[in-house]
Amino acid sequence: MEEPIRRREPDWPAPRGAAWREPSPACTHGPSWRESSLGAGGTRRPSCLLLDRFVHRSSRDAEDEGDGTTSVTSYTCVGRPIRSSLRVADSPAVSRLYLHLPGSPEPPGMEEPSVIAAHRHSILFKVVAPLEHPWWCNDTFRFPFDLFVYSAFSSPPSLHRLPACFIGVVSTPHEVEFIKPYGRQQQRPMLAEEMGLLCHGSNGEFTVADFTHFAPDPELCLLHYHAPAPGSGKENIETQWRVKKVRLPPMGPDVCSWRTDAVIPINGRFLCWVDYYQGILAVDILLANDESIPDQQLRYIPLPEEALRSRRTDTNGDSTDPARCVCVTVGGMIKLICITNGGTSRVRAASRSAFTITSWTLFDIFHRRWHKDGSMETAEFWGLYGGQSLPRVKPSYPLVSLVHPDVTCFLLEEDQDTFWMIEVNTRDMVLLSSALYINEEEEEEQEQGCSTNMDRRNIFDGHSFIPSEFFTYLSKDAITSRERSEMMQKAKQLRLVQKKSRAKEAKLKESLSGLKLSECNA
Repeated sequence: MEEPIRRREPDWPAPRGAAWREPSPACTHGPSWRESSLGAGGTRRPSCLLLDRFVHRSSRDAEDEGDGTTSVTSYTCVGRPIRSSLRVADSPAVSRLYLHLPGSPEPPGMEEPSVIAAHRHSILFKVVAPLEHPWWCNDTFRFPFDLFVYSAFSSPPSLHRLPACFIGVVSTPHEVEFIKPYGRQQQRPMLAEEMGLLCHGSNGEFTVADFTHFAPDPELCLLHYHAPAPGSGKENIETQWRVKKVRLPPMGPDVCSWRTDAVIPINGRFLCWVDYYQGILAVDILLANDESIPDQQLRYIPLPEEALRSRRTDTNGDSTDPARCVCVTVGGMIKLICITNGGTSRVRAASRSAFTITSWTLFDIFHRRWHKDGSMETAEFWGLYGGQSLPRVKPSYPLVSLVHPDVTCFLLEEDQDTFWMIEVNTRDMVLLSSALYINEEEEEEQEQGCSTNMDRRNIFDGHSFIPSEFFTYLSKDAITSRERSEMMQKAKQLRLVQKKSRAKEAKLKESLSGLKLSECNA
C-alpha cells in the first residue's frame, strides 16, 4: 500500500552557491558516480539508459537474439504476434527498442512505431496495426493503433497490449460494420506528447494517463493496470479506460499558450505535464485512480523567474524545445536546464555560436522553491573537450541523469548525418564520455552484416531522449545486446574516421590543383 502524502522539508540542503564548481549536496550521500558506475572488476555498467523514441522493426527472429530483454509473445488488435527486446547501450550511447513482427512487410506510408514514455521497469510504446481487409489494406490513415507496455517486472519480460479506448467517440454505422476489428476514427484521439506512464505499488502495477483537454473542461483519460495477486493463477486482470475531470488551480498557467514538452513521473505517485516556458502541472495519479473522488485540482509549479523571461522561439513547431529540459531523478529531485544564446562580450566577439547553460533544482514540489545551481558559458563547455575531435557547436536536448543529479547529457550535431551524445559532470566540470548516435537504418545493416541501402524509415535531425531504469530489473548476465551496441559504436567511429580522411584528401587535391593552375597562369 502506498504511503500517505506528508508535507516535508526538502531531503537535500540548498546549493551553497551559484557556481557549478562548488560541491553538490546531491552527491554527499551514497556511492560516488564512479563507484556506482563500475561493476565487478572495474567494468562500467550503465546506471540508467538513454532510450530513443525511434523503434527498430527487426527482421531477425526474437529467438535468435538470445537476450534477456526479449519479451513473451503478445498480439496486436488484428491478431498479429509481436515481441519486443531492447538493445542496451552504455550511456551516453542511445539504447533502442526492437519490435519483432513476423509476416508480410508493412504498407508504405504507414506510421512508424515509437516510444512514448518509460518509468522504472516499464516502457510504453505505440504501434500501428495494418488492416488486412482488401478495402482498407492500403488506407494507412484508417489503421488502428495499439498501445503496449513492455515490462521487466517479471522474467522473462511481459508485453501488455492495452485495450482500445472508445470513450467520447461517435462512429458511423459504416465504420462499425465494415472496419474490423475497428478503425482509428473509432478510437479516442491520444497524442503521444500528452501521455505519461507511472509505475507504482509492489506487484508491477502501472497507470497510463492522457491529458486530453486543457480548456475549458480539462480531463484525464486513465487506465490502471492491476497486477494479479500472487498464487491466484490469473495471468492478468481486465482493465478499462475511464475519464476523470480535473480542475486547474486559480493561479495556474496560461492554458491558451500551453504546450506540453514533457511528461515526467515523480516519487511513484505523481505525473507532471511540463511546459518548458511556463511550469509544471502535477497530478496525484493514485488519487485520480480513486473512483469515489469525482474531480481533482491540479498543482501548479511555475518555473523560476529568470527562466520565465525567455520566450519560445519556435511557436509553430510540434517537437520538444531543444534548448531546455525538465528532468527528475530517482530521488524525486527536479532539474531544469536552459541553454540560452549569448555569453560574455569576449565570447560573443569570438563566435556566433555563443551560449550559456544554466541549471536550477527543485527539491520538493510542495514548497515550489527553485535553487539556482550555476551556469557554464561557451568557452568553459568547449574547454571540456580536452583535445577530443568533437564539434564546437551549441549543444541541444540536455538530459539529466536519473541517478546522478550532477551529470547531464547533451546532443551535438556535427553534420546532417553525424550526431554525438556527450556526458558531462557539471559539478566537477569534466567530460565523462561521448558516443555517436546510431541511426535506425544502421540497426538493419548490423543485422544483415552489410549495407542494405534501405530507405530511411525515421529521419533523425535531433530530438529528446527518455531516461529509463529498465535494464536494472534484469539479470546483467542475460543482456547480450550491449556487445552488439559496442560493435556498432566502433564500426560507426571507424566509418567517420574514414569519411574525414577522404574529405581531407579531397581538399588537399583541390588545393594542389588550384596551386598548379595559378602557376600555369603565371
